[in-house]
Amino acid sequence: MSMDELRWFLAVAETEHVTEAAALAGVSQPTLSRAVARLERRLGAPLFDRDRNRLRLNDYGRVYRRHARRALEELETAEDRIAALRAPAEDALRLAFVHSLGGWLVPELLAGYQRDWPEARLTLHQESAENVRDLLLEGAAELALTGPRPAGGQWEWLPLYEEELKLVVPVGHRLADRASARLTDLADERLIIMRQSTGLREITCQIFHRAGVTPSVALEAGEVATIVGLVGSGLGVSVVPAGGGAAPPRPDVRLVTLDEPDAFRGVGLLWRRDRPTSPAGRRFRDFATRWSERRGGR
Repeated sequence: MSMDELRWFLAVAETEHVTEAAALAGVSQPTLSRAVARLERRLGAPLFDRDRNRLRLNDYGRVYRRHARRALEELETAEDRIAALRAPAEDALRLAFVHSLGGWLVPELLAGYQRDWPEARLTLHQESAENVRDLLLEGAAELALTGPRPAGGQWEWLPLYEEELKLVVPVGHRLADRASARLTDLADERLIIMRQSTGLREITCQIFHRAGVTPSVALEAGEVATIVGLVGSGLGVSVVPAGGGAAPPRPDVRLVTLDEPDAFRGVGLLWRRDRPTSPAGRRFRDFATRWSERRGGR
């Protein structure tokens, strides 16, 4: 059975409609119907229950779908490995990411990716959210780790993780020993915030707006580490990503849980819809999908 026929069967199994599956697979309806019929004859069992113009995947079909997915993944992985061995110089992962993900997510993902693909070559770009999108548009990067999801129909987006946002205050601050705080508690505080064109700035402004709070912005900075340092020096408070759930990043600050339902930012993998994905890009995208599934979202 060819890889195309595996893909065709999976398309029918997902849609349970031959016409829709044929359009999805890019083949004619008669070709698809004949392929499914050949497969059922070879197996000696029907994979679908027929109900007029609809197909319903039955118990046999569900078993075959599970193994067909695994088989197709293994075959695609074999193709990618052979491509990497044949043309390693051209098979580099070109990945961009926003500054605030460089401290934990990027190292964690890349370490796991290189354990699976030790021969992988990497080209990394660390930029603001706006510049990350520019790199994708220019073709300098193929994939980007960023957040939140940008608007526009030219993007494909794979959600990976919802990262908690926390209040960071200096040691000795009136909120430092609190288990949690509300944004309304910050109405009279000096806020240190990310500069314009950053995704974190956009999210921070949105959650303050929804809470009905207009903060007093004291300082702007371009990196989370700089903001935390400014907070530790007593120059204000801020809202920052909690990272991978790590301990407070410095001894002179405290992280306080925000008692707000939307104190999260969606982090995901971004790429251009109108460009084909390279073998390296597909491998990393598949790896990131599995990583997200293991982590379980938030």
